Amino acid sequence: MREDILTKMCRTLIKEPIPDGRESRFKNLTLNLAKTILSQGHLSPLPTHVLPVFWPYDHALRMPVLPDMVVVADMQEPFIERSSDCLVASPSSFPRHKYQFHVYWPSQNTIELSQI
Repeated sequence: MREDILTKMCRTLIKEPIPDGRESRFKNLTLNLAKTILSQGHLSPLPTHVLPVFWPYDHALRMPVLPDMVVVADMQEPFIERSSDCLVASPSSFPRHKYQFHVYWPSQNTIELSQI
């Protein structure tokens, strides 16, 4: 799914999550994005006035059972988060970030950042 969810989520923040000193602001926001997607069980976790939904295909965005991995493909920096034993990753834009990409190893349930 290619949608800039993190930017739209930041636009609708009432109060920004407070970093605990060990984590950066971006890391804190990506962790909150991962937790929001997984706790709601939907790839479009924002209100419909922020991110409209085409209702005949809404069922395709639902996650009744958590998968091993979710790729959100935002335009932000690449990130990998683990929450509820599920990986949430965004490889970001290929040419904008020095041709970096993610390699997923299903047998180990890990992701490696690679580059050409």
